[in-house]
Amino acid sequence: MRVWHIEDGRLVEGSASDGTGSRGRIEALDERELDMEGAGHVLREAVAQMPHAYVPFIEFAPGMAAGVIALPADASNGAPPVNVGVVLEPTRLRLIGQMEACGEALTFLAQERVPMAGAAGALCGVMRYAVRDHPVLLSAVRRDFEVLEERLLEGHRRVDRGKMMADARRLMGFDALYQGMSDIASELSEGSDELVAQGDRLRFHSLARMLDRLSTRLESLQDYSLQLNGLYQEEIDIRQNSVMQWLTVIATIFMPLTFITGWYGMNFPTMAMLQEPWGYPLVVGVCLVIAVAEIVCFHRRGWLHFGGRRRPHPSRHGSARRKTK
Repeated sequence: MRVWHIEDGRLVEGSASDGTGSRGRIEALDERELDMEGAGHVLREAVAQMPHAYVPFIEFAPGMAAGVIALPADASNGAPPVNVGVVLEPTRLRLIGQMEACGEALTFLAQERVPMAGAAGALCGVMRYAVRDHPVLLSAVRRDFEVLEERLLEGHRRVDRGKMMADARRLMGFDALYQGMSDIASELSEGSDELVAQGDRLRFHSLARMLDRLSTRLESLQDYSLQLNGLYQEEIDIRQNSVMQWLTVIATIFMPLTFITGWYGMNFPTMAMLQEPWGYPLVVGVCLVIAVAEIVCFHRRGWLHFGGRRRPHPSRHGSARRKTK
């Protein structure tokens, strides 16, 4: 177990010098260190759901609140999902499980001297720490989508489909995280003064607004992802149509030639030109003329331009991209 306390509105590691911890005591402990004797239904339910929670949540009971902060896995760096149990009391905050991650967050809050009025303020700081890098992550996902869009519009046949799907899964995880944490921040910002001090309620209001901004950016990126999936599927359809068009043109060119060779393959004695020395060259010439005439006809009709895609006008491309921002 690691212990911090609030002194002069700042987080300090270690127990309070007077031993009371009246200004706020924060504990990061392992699940095995949690004393469940006499625990109420809300706490027991939160602990039971902690390993399986996908969306952050918090439930209230008289004089306390308990829930789970569930951070999604990050496939880009192989980071597993992080689920932390939360038990909030008027002068005490317990963070259960993932002691290394909790210790890192609380150490950061202590070093940065983040202001807080009570134990709830420490929880607000931990929640804000959990999403501190998300504006950068969302910008990175957008850059990935823009690169993919450029490659698709330029007609590249190979794109990093795996990265595209990894970014889409990351956005789904962020969606659940923002919704759950926004609900927690809103509920605690409207909680009683006994559980959340007035200064900390304002901090939860600020956190809720930040999560709303992230959710707005996330919604834009999800729409962008759907557009890219549609564009990618369109490229696949164009390729398939191109293959079928090639097969159709080739079959059409050889159809009359096959008819001629099949007709003269019957070898009836009375057939014309069988006995003439110029019969064979004539048939070969007729076949060549038919093939060339068909190719010229197909070319004039534009049937020989397979899978061609005109590059979009830069201004039109730019305006379309601005709509997704």
